[in-house]
Amino acid sequence: MASGGLHVHTSDEIFDFTCSPCAEQNKNREAVRYCVECQDYYCQSCTDMHKMFPAMRGHKLLNKADFNSSSHQQNLPPVPTERCHNHKTKLMDMYCRDHDEVCCTSCVAENHRSCVSVQSVTDVIKKSGASNKTDALIQQLNTLINVCLEIKTTKEKDLPEIDLAKETALDEMKKQRKELDTLLDELENATKKKIENEHKKLSDESAEKKQKITEYESRLQKRVSALQSSGSNEAQQFVSEKLGRKDLFEISEVAYRFTRENKTSFEFYGDPKLVQVFSGIESLGEVKRQVISCTTPVQSFYQINRTREQNVNIPSDDGTCNIWSSCFDDNGNLLLADYKNISLKRVSLQTASVRDHCSMPSRPRAVCCVNKEEAAVSLRNKSIQFISLRDQMKITRQVTLAHQCWGISCNEGSMYITDEGKKLYIYNLSGKLIRVVKHDNKGNDIFYSNRHVTFDRYSGKMYVSDVKNGLVSFNKEGTYISSFTNRILSSPQGACSDGGGNIFVCGWGSRNIIQIGTDGKLLGEVVRYPYGLGYIRSVCFDERPKRLVVTISSSDKIHIFDLA
Repeated sequence: MASGGLHVHTSDEIFDFTCSPCAEQNKNREAVRYCVECQDYYCQSCTDMHKMFPAMRGHKLLNKADFNSSSHQQNLPPVPTERCHNHKTKLMDMYCRDHDEVCCTSCVAENHRSCVSVQSVTDVIKKSGASNKTDALIQQLNTLINVCLEIKTTKEKDLPEIDLAKETALDEMKKQRKELDTLLDELENATKKKIENEHKKLSDESAEKKQKITEYESRLQKRVSALQSSGSNEAQQFVSEKLGRKDLFEISEVAYRFTRENKTSFEFYGDPKLVQVFSGIESLGEVKRQVISCTTPVQSFYQINRTREQNVNIPSDDGTCNIWSSCFDDNGNLLLADYKNISLKRVSLQTASVRDHCSMPSRPRAVCCVNKEEAAVSLRNKSIQFISLRDQMKITRQVTLAHQCWGISCNEGSMYITDEGKKLYIYNLSGKLIRVVKHDNKGNDIFYSNRHVTFDRYSGKMYVSDVKNGLVSFNKEGTYISSFTNRILSSPQGACSDGGGNIFVCGWGSRNIIQIGTDGKLLGEVVRYPYGLGYIRSVCFDERPKRLVVTISSSDKIHIFDLA
């Protein structure tokens, strides 16, 4: 900490400000410069030494005239001490009100030329004074640190379980191996490789997430330290707050997404007919991941807190949008299948903008996410298009089928597709037919005219909407469970899950959205007809902010309902 103001040491000379390093050695020398970052006074000799160190060459040194006898350190102009991450030698002493960002002068020149509200941090502090929100920000950062610690602990526990899954799978493989002769050696090696690869993938994924959370934790700890150590330096406090809030926003998105993740493991499944058919297969069995739900069921009826609309029409559209299907990807972006404009759109609700779009070879009917980097879209030309969700959306491959494609949902490596008729088809992701579902356990038709498909992560059930037979539930193998109908719901179209056992179903004719609880019974109308919606095409749910997005026929607007 700086020392100054009429100090007397071993000599008889009296100086307004003495050199801080010399004072620590019991020497009395007059200070001629003041370092803002170090917050120390320096004589000419110490100033020369200070400049010798590369890390200190960019420090801001004030002349003696700036701290004369009529003022003291606390009266010096407040100057931030934190340096820019992109321009290491520059102080973050500028503030762009347009972007609510602190930055350096080089950042201003590169990224904020068109901004109209760029000021020095010193001027901002003079006008607005110190913030009174530091303690609250520290509390929020500490809360997020605790979340990171919990996630890290969970990931640490996952690794032994993954190792155990590897050993269990290998044991099962060896049991299967005993039934075979020496001709199975090659298949055994192939199977070991599958297990090792799956184990490595899961281990690497978990370790990578753990490392990421560790890095985030370190960033947050630094932010807390910076806020706590800013002291009376209002400018640095301002900078630390802005950087802290930026980290809080960025890291909380990732951290809370991690907290909602399901636990993933894998098992080895031996083929019981392997002895007879081993010459026609590539390995001893399949290595499949197990998704263990960590979701807590939601037992209450959702209420609407706020409603708003967003226009999703873009200049390249041929006319009014007609969004037949919608879903959220893992990054919180909204995917919209625009039947009229023959495209898939990716929308940011946060910025209220269409981020990008991808033209389809035929009119799209439904969209679902396959994983965090890929989506699948059902088209009117009897095909399924797979879309990359990286940087710019683009078609990567397609599967052509022999029947109509309407609703689609992907779960654990399988595709579930309806045909706008009486059948539900189950395929693998390569397009190989696994099963056709059309009758219940009594041989009766399950569907009249089916529509969208959705999965509930909590219950593990699959749901299909049918314009006459309501909401039909199945297990993931496609075995019929039950059907839900109610006079309050007319011509069901879209359906989605809240991830906690509840299903939302929209009625085309009734122009409403109902909630079906974890027990399969009606909880009530979430969105009623008086809201003025048209014919509802689809509904999807964003879990973390708890909001419904509703699309209606022939409209450029989507309707957003924030729930509680």
